[in-house]
Formats: sequence, structure tokens, C-alpha cells
Amino acid sequence: MSGSALLLAAIAAWCMVPGSGTGDGERGSVVLLADTGTAGAARATVVIPAAAHAPLPASLAGTAVDGGFTIDGAGHFVPDSNALRVFEYFFSAKGEESQEVLRGRILLHAVNSGLGESAVAEIAAVLDRYIAYQGAARATLASGAVGPADLGARVADMRALRSTTLGPALAKAFYGDDAELADIEMRRQAILRNGSMTKDDRQRALAAIEAELPTEIIGVRKLSSAPTALHLKVEALRASGAAADEIAALRRSEYGAGAAERLAMLDRSRETWSQRMTVYRSEEQGLRSTYGSPESASYRRALESLRQRHFSAAELVRVQALDAEGL
Repeated sequence: MSGSALLLAAIAAWCMVPGSGTGDGERGSVVLLADTGTAGAARATVVIPAAAHAPLPASLAGTAVDGGFTIDGAGHFVPDSNALRVFEYFFSAKGEESQEVLRGRILLHAVNSGLGESAVAEIAAVLDRYIAYQGAARATLASGAVGPADLGARVADMRALRSTTLGPALAKAFYGDDAELADIEMRRQAILRNGSMTKDDRQRALAAIEAELPTEIIGVRKLSSAPTALHLKVEALRASGAAADEIAALRRSEYGAGAAERLAMLDRSRETWSQRMTVYRSEEQGLRSTYGSPESASYRRALESLRQRHFSAAELVRVQALDAEGL
């Protein structure tokens, strides 16, 4: 992956990449609600839709919630990177369920974790700010393609957006390490684009940046690149015609037997979904041939009937989102 692609991925991760891990790692940056406004006032209405009590969507079924909620000695919620991982875990199912239902699932998880009413209300307040940031960030990222020369300005825009929607303290608690990684990558890109530097000068400058990195940032870089590295290895094995047990062996060597089995289950689930979507798309093309314009009322009725035959109520949300995006 190119350096520009890595930086673009880092920017996108600020608003929409799901968290990973088991939820039992070290705590990240921490901010007290008092830093973002009076703790007692930083609360929101806790509304849990009935649909949030239903079984988890297919992509989350059989998995453990990533992250957790930190509570201080006075019973107040302390926003940190572990809470962000909880948010991202549930919102990874966007497309399968509505934002309202996923918000409800997060709050229901807090309630089921034994947290008090006050702490859950404080989580709701932070969650609403996170949702507002996600929406604003998606709109910003969708505003157009970003070339290498524009990356610095885009990072600055995203950082300002975070500070505006989340507040400086909460933005630091949620994304502090990401911001430092983005700064590092921009410095690397400036060196790589510097046509006046010799190859040796460029290598020395890049090595100097690596030497300046704090230990915790080195750890974050390794963790952030590990899933991509494993994915590339798996794709290489598949391209060579490797059997499923060879791929499983690689995954076990990297992440252990439990994670390897979950990834295998995910592979099977994706393959099944892909096959179902292929059948659906084929029949959908038949409807277009039969009814002509997709804007006609008869086509829309036939399409809705087709969707109902192939997908459950929960899956329909995802299908409609894919159709809207033309995927």
C-alpha cells in the first residue's frame, strides 16, 4: 500500500473504521467529563428502541463486544479509547441496522454491564457527539478526491472538525494516537515527495523519523498494520490456490486458534452472502428487462417483492443501502 493510501486510510479511520481486539488491552487516553462540561450536565436522554433488544445482526452474532466503559470512583463515565472501541464495534453493523437501533444497542450494553442510570446518560451524551462527528466527517470525506498535495490540508480540516464537534479533550481521548500517526505519515510523505533529496538523504531522513517515535506509537503502528499484512498474506495464498486449512494455519500462527475460527466463520458467512446477492442481482436484472424504467411503479413493487423473498427484515436494511450505493 502506498504512503498516500496509508494516510488516506488513517484519515478515514478517524470516523468509520471499526475497532479490533479483545477489549482487555491497556487503557488509552482518558478525559473526565468535567473537562468537556460539567459531568452532571453532560447527559442525554436514554432511549432504547425495542429493536435493540432483538438478536444481534449477522455480522456481530457470536462475537464479543470489543472495548468497555470506564467509571470513576464517583460513578461517572470516563470517555477513553476503550469506549470508542465499543461504539465502533456496534457501528460496524451499519447497513444491517439503523443508526437509532445501533445507538440503542450501545446503551443497552451499558445497562446490561451494570452501570448506573447517571453513567448511562453520560455515555448517551458522548455517544451523540460521536454520531454527530461521524456524520460531519463522512460529508467532509465525500467532498472530493484528495491528491498527495492536499492531504495535509485534509488532515487539518478533519482535526478542526473533531475539535468542533467532539471538543478538544474528547477528541484527544478518542483519537490522540491516530492524530500522531497522521502527523508522522505527513512528514514521511513530504520527504518522499522532495525531489531535491538524494536516495541516501531520503533514507536517512526517514530513519530519523522512525528513531524519534515514542514506544507507544511504534506499538500502535505495528497493531494498525498487522491486519492489512495478514489480509495480503491470505489473499496471496488464495491466489496461489491454497486450501482453506492452509489459510487457517496462517491465521492461527498470527492470532491464535480462536481468532482463526472466527475469521473462517466470517469467510463462510461472506461467501454465502455473496452467493445470495448474485442470485438477487440476476433476478433484479430480469425485472429491469421486464418492466423497463426502474422508476416505474410496477418495477418498484416487483423489486420490493423480490427483496422480501430473498432477505429477512434485518437484512433488507443492508440490501437497500447497497442498492442505493449501486453496489
